[in-house]
Amino acid sequence: MDPHVVFDCQKVMPNRFALTLAAAARSRALARGAEPRLDAANRSVSELALHEIAAGVFRERELAPFLPGTGGRRSLPPPDPGSKLRDGGSARAAAAPASHALETVH
Repeated sequence: MDPHVVFDCQKVMPNRFALTLAAAARSRALARGAEPRLDAANRSVSELALHEIAAGVFRERELAPFLPGTGGRRSLPPPDPGSKLRDGGSARAAAAPASHALETVH
């Protein structure tokens, strides 16, 4: 794979996390038989997905579900540092209890 394709993709989608989600979704679609938008000669589906994003063959509304705050999927609000958990405990108390040693049965 061309190592510079990711840099080209980041010009279209600067958020690396959103780029990863978009490329994964497009790779799955291509693997399921979606029509490639570029020449697919000797490219894997993941490589083709990245090249398609880098070439800018998608409309903004097609990429919107992967971009935070663009009306696609709703992003979670940032955590409130002073908030308490629902049961009244603090976030520190939310850790899982220590596991107990299990007996080995032969």
